[in-house]
Amino acid sequence: MFDKITDFTADKFSPTTWEPAKKKAQFAKQLVRFIEADFPHRQFTHALYHRLALTFGHIAHINRHLFYDTFFTSTEGKLSFLRQIRQWPCYGDPAFTYSDVERALQSWLLQSDILARYEERLAQEADAAERAELARLKGEVRDGINEVVHRYCFTVKRYEGEEK
Repeated sequence: MFDKITDFTADKFSPTTWEPAKKKAQFAKQLVRFIEADFPHRQFTHALYHRLALTFGHIAHINRHLFYDTFFTSTEGKLSFLRQIRQWPCYGDPAFTYSDVERALQSWLLQSDILARYEERLAQEADAAERAELARLKGEVRDGINEVVHRYCFTVKRYEGEEK
């Protein structure tokens, strides 16, 4: 039903008491573009922030910058954001809320491979971090062994020098 961005049209949403269905479709398209582009800061407009702060159970996070920092500056944050979209129960009457848009975006998210891509990316980042930590620890052990060997050799040489 919501496979691609062009599926988000005004005729698929109910207008609210305050906004026409066209606004709902615009928000959905804006969010899809934002997600598909890997959450670029330049696309995180005040209008997008304002609507996101009122959907999917998000809170305002004090301001737009803190919201962005919480969800969009790391793979872990992005994955958290996407999971929250997927798991949100979409409360409310579409005549008064964006619950119909929330359901449509959930449908799109489930049909896309975006969530799986971010889960894979997070797993790769965790693996890379673990490998880097292992290399660092191996270096420390190697340096520690070299230091012990150096001290031993120095001690042996000094002892040999005292015997003469």
